[in-house]
Amino acid sequence: MSFEPTVLIHSDTWKRADIEEEVVWCRTHSWRRSHWQRRPALVHRISGVTSLYVGQAFDPAKIDLVPDGWSHDHCVICFWTLSDSGSDDETIGYTDERGAWVCSECYHQFVNPNSNATGNA
Repeated sequence: MSFEPTVLIHSDTWKRADIEEEVVWCRTHSWRRSHWQRRPALVHRISGVTSLYVGQAFDPAKIDLVPDGWSHDHCVICFWTLSDSGSDDETIGYTDERGAWVCSECYHQFVNPNSNATGNA
């Protein structure tokens, strides 16, 4: 019988090996605490596929620019949803210069375990 180390994230048990690559990646980035906010999105008129708008060119005959169309992001470690609705654990997280997000729980548990849970990094 093999034993695999586990961790608790948002009251769910995860195998440590399943998140290790993301944790290592996150530790190579600079993060800042932030309230999550909606951002512009591009929505394909036929397929409905949505992508974050960051200034890229698009065909307005096929794609709509929706000012508040990007409705959520996910923690790169645990896939927790960050959005503008809900409690602090859903609206406050850590973001990097590229727009990736880490939930507060993963940030304090894995990325910067020496920080305190009130958001000071």
